[in-house]
Amino acid sequence: MGQAVRCLWLAAVFLANSEEVVELDGQNFTWAMRAYPRLLLFFYAPWCGHSRSLDPEVRRAAAELQGSVAVAKIDASMEVEIADEFGISAYPGLFLLQKGSYEEFTGRRSAAAIADWTRSKIGSALELVNNSDQLQDALGRRGVHSALVATGDAGRQATVKRLAERFRTWGKFIFLAGGLHPRVQLFRGLDELLEGPASASASDEEAEQKLVEFMQAHQLPLFGEVSEENFYHYETSGARGLLWVLFAESGGTPCSSRCRQRAYEQQEALRQVAHSRRDVKVVFADAAAHKDYLLMLGAREFPVFLLQKGTLSAIEVGEIETWALPLESPIRPEAIISWMDQVLPRLGVAA
Repeated sequence: MGQAVRCLWLAAVFLANSEEVVELDGQNFTWAMRAYPRLLLFFYAPWCGHSRSLDPEVRRAAAELQGSVAVAKIDASMEVEIADEFGISAYPGLFLLQKGSYEEFTGRRSAAAIADWTRSKIGSALELVNNSDQLQDALGRRGVHSALVATGDAGRQATVKRLAERFRTWGKFIFLAGGLHPRVQLFRGLDELLEGPASASASDEEAEQKLVEFMQAHQLPLFGEVSEENFYHYETSGARGLLWVLFAESGGTPCSSRCRQRAYEQQEALRQVAHSRRDVKVVFADAAAHKDYLLMLGAREFPVFLLQKGTLSAIEVGEIETWALPLESPIRPEAIISWMDQVLPRLGVAA
């Protein structure tokens, strides 16, 4: 499996199993560090009594952190070289890896203490801004993620902060101070904007739940970019498949630097396609960066539409199926929709 493919797959595994502890070894350790920006790593030895005592606490901490940090374990007695890199001289050991560095946990060996320490190290999940310029700057840094922007009083801010901590991996959370009236907006994809439920309030539990439902229902854009940072959202979305829109450079090579520009130019037509089949997610990607994965899907020439049945994990069991169609400009939505209606039944998806 190529580097880009493994990074995508590991990101999906970590976050689809956010309350579990993933087992690592020498073969997937480096990929794990690249696949997820924060990693709580538990070094253990299977024969060590202290390791066996700490294991259930680490698992409970993983459940309490709810996916804000990937939690993994590695047998230090077998993976000696990796253990040596961290200076492991006794078992067990617990380290937080982020931003290219690591820090050892030396506190009380309980789930609550581990979770509290980890939260203190990764910072707040809610970004506070004071004016529209700061807001635009924050939105410009959201990358491929969706962003929830809220305004209101201190109670509303506390509510949004709770949601941000609870759903840290959902995307970006921003609170604009000074707003006179409560308001929630969701920014997603290239420039899609949705208004959130106006009834959500700081003290109304039912309204807060409506906001959660809104976030979960509208997280993914009609047409958006996929990378290792957000692929797990598509992996766990319940979609029947993906329609990859794979642009090319002028020489027919996989698109890289101009992918986003091409996507902006064609987004209206592709949103029409997305509206026609809400069970198939329409996406684009840096085709050059993810060429290994796209080759496994059957992409041989660019530009191309690639219709994929199922999700990334289907590759692991050899059940992935795809269908290709040359991409011609300008894109005609009705032609793509007609092609999908013909192909989807062959992939076992009802038209």
